[in-house]
Amino acid sequence: MDRSLQTTVNVKILFLSLALVLLAAAPVFSQQIDQSRKIRIQIWSEMDAFPGHFDEEMVDSTATAAETIREQLNETLETENRDATIFAYAIARAKEIAPFLIEGMINGWTFDYVPYDKTRKVDEYFEFGRIRELNKTANPVVYKEPLPQAKDGKLLCWVECERTPDQQLSFQRWRSITNPKVRGHGSAPVEKGFEGIQEACSQALKNAVREYWRTKVKNKPREISGTALLIQEPRVYIKDGNYIVDLDFFLETDKIVSYSYY
Repeated sequence: MDRSLQTTVNVKILFLSLALVLLAAAPVFSQQIDQSRKIRIQIWSEMDAFPGHFDEEMVDSTATAAETIREQLNETLETENRDATIFAYAIARAKEIAPFLIEGMINGWTFDYVPYDKTRKVDEYFEFGRIRELNKTANPVVYKEPLPQAKDGKLLCWVECERTPDQQLSFQRWRSITNPKVRGHGSAPVEKGFEGIQEACSQALKNAVREYWRTKVKNKPREISGTALLIQEPRVYIKDGNYIVDLDFFLETDKIVSYSYY
């Protein structure tokens, strides 16, 4: 075959192969959820108050327990049964973690930060607060596809929550205004339970604020306050006896007080 003709054939085959790959991938991309309308995140909770203490022999029926767990999470199970009892701790913890994170993604969190200053003998201070409590009537939290993992002692679960039309507009404003995206890392002891997760998230926000502003202001400020909206999927895991969280935020700074004002 003529070399130029062979090249043309090869190019056509290459484009045809690429088109087939994109066509095959199209359904996958179309199934991705726009977080501006519906939040969908995966969370996990310990099956036992003492990690590593859970008895695998107690969950031989994990394959059949998923539906019972889902009903219990969504409060549609009318009577208690064995599976609901075994997973009661994990279910209760999941129902603390999910609304807390979703509240941060819908309403956001407030912060008030005083950086450490050795010269002025000022201790670091950080206050982490909620803007408003999640309205479970306007924003019902739905738990889907629970997956108990006896080996790891964890219950995995997908969580979904629809934003109201006003909340969708609010999210678009957060995204369209020049609010910087920041990332923070935090940790807290596992023995603190759900409060440990809250503490780790507070620390992640503090570190995100500190790292952002330390590159933006020449002189260390006296105080920084504002709000932050949790975005993307929160990453929570355990390492060396601590909850570790990696979080992304839109940051809105309301006030920066300089020492020159004192």
